[in-house]
Amino acid sequence: MKVYKGFTASPGLVLGQVSRLDRPPLVFGEGPFHPEQEKQALEDAIKVAQQELDEMAGRAAPSEQAIFLFQSMMLEDEGFMNEVAFQIKAGVGAAEAMDRVGRRYAAQLAAMKDNTYMQLRSVDILDVTQRITNILCHRLRSWLALDHPVILASDLLMPTDLFSVPAGRILGLITAEGSGQSHAAIIARSLNIPGITQVGEDFLKDCDGREVILNATEGECILDPDAAARQRAITCICEMQRQNEELNAQLELPNRTRDGEEFELLANCFGPEDVGTAMESGASGVGLLRSSYMMMPGHAMDEQEQYLFYTSCLAAARGRTVTVRTFDFGADRTMADAYQGVQSSKLGLRGIRSSLRNLPQMAVQICALMRAATKGPLRVMFPMVTDIEDWDSAMQVVDHCRRKLTERGVEFEPDVPFGVMLSVPAACLTAEDFTAHGCRFFVIGTNDLTQYTHAVSRELAIAEHYYRPASPAMKKLIAMVVDAARKADIPVTICGLAVGNAVNATQYLHLGLRSFSMSPQNLLTIKKALRDADAE
Repeated sequence: MKVYKGFTASPGLVLGQVSRLDRPPLVFGEGPFHPEQEKQALEDAIKVAQQELDEMAGRAAPSEQAIFLFQSMMLEDEGFMNEVAFQIKAGVGAAEAMDRVGRRYAAQLAAMKDNTYMQLRSVDILDVTQRITNILCHRLRSWLALDHPVILASDLLMPTDLFSVPAGRILGLITAEGSGQSHAAIIARSLNIPGITQVGEDFLKDCDGREVILNATEGECILDPDAAARQRAITCICEMQRQNEELNAQLELPNRTRDGEEFELLANCFGPEDVGTAMESGASGVGLLRSSYMMMPGHAMDEQEQYLFYTSCLAAARGRTVTVRTFDFGADRTMADAYQGVQSSKLGLRGIRSSLRNLPQMAVQICALMRAATKGPLRVMFPMVTDIEDWDSAMQVVDHCRRKLTERGVEFEPDVPFGVMLSVPAACLTAEDFTAHGCRFFVIGTNDLTQYTHAVSRELAIAEHYYRPASPAMKKLIAMVVDAARKADIPVTICGLAVGNAVNATQYLHLGLRSFSMSPQNLLTIKKALRDADAE
């Protein structure tokens, strides 16, 4: 019996047999190659790959369909495909050309160590690249014909791996590498498949066919468990099933406190992948959509690409309101060229400050958002607004975009609600100024507001005791915002990591807040805590 430690990708506890998924190394031909023939072979392979991706998207839940759409769109990306074409023109075979370019692009995203979302996009590129090379090399794309449920083990799992296995045959997932934020992990969570990542290569050496207890909630697995460990696992599985049934029962209950006050639960999301998951977990809308995460390094998405992203999110929300935060590159760190010099500073040109220094890019985003708002309820908020000058400048851009869209004759929603994300103490202290100038809603961002109120980074472990999202100072600022919103009769939501904590959420409830936005996995826990609390 041996215990391996990893990181939770999707919680749960299962007992079963391991089936290792191997990826034999690709062997490319030596040529000589005829560029025109290779180009034609590549075009044919892309058609086959896109058809296969469409079929998988058809079998996927709405929350996962965007993953396969992204992969399909990569095969139409002009910059990506031009590099592949250049390699082919230089005499490289189509399969090797695709492999080289795909690995280079994936490595570029994987190098963004402080951005797990962009890192998981690197896996998507490897996934679709591997699909094309397998087609060109006449290799199988669906290699696991399982006749019984197993725990899949691999160095790294691709999103399409989970659709290459018959439905209901995956008990759990164990990977030597990978991230809990990967698209494979997102799919696993939506399918309630327990999984852990980063257990190390040693586990893979001789795991195939052996029994494992996978405790994904604790981030560990036990290879070859003894009888006592097996019995403990079986007992825990029964208890966890009972607890999950109790928590899931919250879905059917009204969002109402013990003394009868109604409240709203929203989700913090980064794209259509987890918007759908959030709706299934009981969210009544998206309280924070981090728009920066759709951006690729060095590639500013045009208006049509952004429009498709926002409409995909609205479709995944199924008629519920989506609140989009405009670009905040200093926080999200998604574009390789967005945080040079002072822009990389936590107190530098983040959020609306950065956007107002790049008006063409800001106008593109606003136009895309107002066009997308014709497809469903959508709100837009500006982050890092400090004073009324910031707000007025941003709304001048909005007015400019309305005029331009009208001149273009494009369908758009002229009355999109615009609001402020309050993450700077100065803005909280003057919240009534924004309502006087037409602000339609407030969102309190506890992550940044706590940092700037207490002068401490939430990433600085040695100063962690200063980072207090429900301190007396924070409560005073929050109360000011709630009071200003009440006087102006506009909605106010509180979001951030702190809201996913039951004690904090209850304290925010007592400050007068009735709208809470958090990570999807915290929704049911916070719902139970608020239902058990008195609002007054």
